[in-house]
Amino acid sequence: MSESRSDREQNSARPPAFQPPGSSELIMTDTASIGVADDVAVERLRLRALDELASGLDRIPFRRAHVWILVLVSFGALFDAIEQYNVGLASPLIAKQFSLSSSQVGLFTTFTFGGMALGALLAGIAGDKYGRKFTYMYNLALYTCGALLTALAPNYEVLLIGRLVVGIGLGGELNTGLTLVSELMPTKARGAAVATVNIAAGGLGIFTSSALAALMLGPLENTLGGPTVAWRWLLGVLVLPAALVFVYRLLLPESPRYLIVQGRIGETNKVLARLAANKLRASKEVVSEEYVTLPEGTRLPGQRVRLAEIFQGPLARRTIVIWVVSAMTFGAAVTVAVFMPTVLVSRGYNVGASLLYTTIINVGGLIGAILASVFGYKLKRRAVLTYGAILAMIIAVAFGASSSLFPILLFGGLLQLMFMLLNTTAWTWAPELYPTRVRAFGTGAAVTVALGSASLVPYVAGATFASFGVVGMFVLVGVMYAIMAVAVRFGPETQGFSLEQVSEGQAL
Repeated sequence: MSESRSDREQNSARPPAFQPPGSSELIMTDTASIGVADDVAVERLRLRALDELASGLDRIPFRRAHVWILVLVSFGALFDAIEQYNVGLASPLIAKQFSLSSSQVGLFTTFTFGGMALGALLAGIAGDKYGRKFTYMYNLALYTCGALLTALAPNYEVLLIGRLVVGIGLGGELNTGLTLVSELMPTKARGAAVATVNIAAGGLGIFTSSALAALMLGPLENTLGGPTVAWRWLLGVLVLPAALVFVYRLLLPESPRYLIVQGRIGETNKVLARLAANKLRASKEVVSEEYVTLPEGTRLPGQRVRLAEIFQGPLARRTIVIWVVSAMTFGAAVTVAVFMPTVLVSRGYNVGASLLYTTIINVGGLIGAILASVFGYKLKRRAVLTYGAILAMIIAVAFGASSSLFPILLFGGLLQLMFMLLNTTAWTWAPELYPTRVRAFGTGAAVTVALGSASLVPYVAGATFASFGVVGMFVLVGVMYAIMAVAVRFGPETQGFSLEQVSEGQAL
């Protein structure tokens, strides 16, 4: 396959590939030879294979096939965001129909986030053991079944079970989607690609959920059967599009990084050939090329999945860093989202006006997600997270001290912008910190910690709000971002490096 001018320019822009000493002289012709090779030679073989894979992925320009991968993953992220919010938007009607107390309504969120935490962990384990594509397919299937069960629930107990199933599917969806995109994209496009997924998850998801609820529980309520039925349509409206996306996801390739770890060299080369031919579907038109030159069946040493590895050696430090970062930024963002209408009401605005102003403020979140995509392509991860956290800390305190409408809208919009920018960059960074054999589990563990923070921090913030008012609560948010800014400095820089270079310790 000849290399175009754009391909050569892309190769020249990427960091120098890792070349282990003497790897060019290492020639292995069969697995028996590999079996008797000394440890040094085998390690050279492993590094050569990973370098060939990274070079192959980076030689393939970002084209339509990559865009379709992003579209299919982004739809899952969009469903994820809508499902997180729609049960809350429908809760007044559900509470009235089933005569629920406030604490019972609160369990909707508890079961959803609890399921997401469990789903993220399960998907992380399954993704590293059985493959990214397999895990990604069952996540969407679980979500679809859970949404259907919720929409048809005859009573409160079945409704809770449905939300738990939905949460398990959604938690795995986010985790596996981030992992799959990070492993399929060229190095230069990886950060922007993962950030783009979060535009659907964060920016568009919030607006779409609100718009659907406003439409289906407003003008269309009587058409859909009245208040006792309309909320069921809202909770089940995504079942059909989710089923359609499920069918199209059958075209998604397995991660070549997962395949090579399993010794499936032929399949690895076929996936790369499909991407190079700009096709997702396997066809006779795709000419296979030997990107990775290892013999079929070669299982790279040291690739056995050991989940405890993320808590050992150099990975332990990375795990602590991303756990602190994800807990601080996600916990702070959810806290402000939950209390924003309450804060506005405490400033003297009525409920209707507070919801309108909250919607205006949320425009900042969409802008922040778009900026994260641009920054992911151009700027260093640690710089964005460190200076962004410092700026968010200052804005949070300024917002807490604001009382008139203009500064409330200004600082509120800027705060939402920073939330989305920092959350998106953190989720871009997380899968980059781990080697392929534990990447899905490492990312899933970070997602679980973030969800745990989202469940606990609002409770602490509520107590702070009751004792010290709005300013006290936003000082708490500022402190969280200060902790995050410090923690980021202990993690490696990954922007511009291939995932293999980060795994081998070349990232600074």
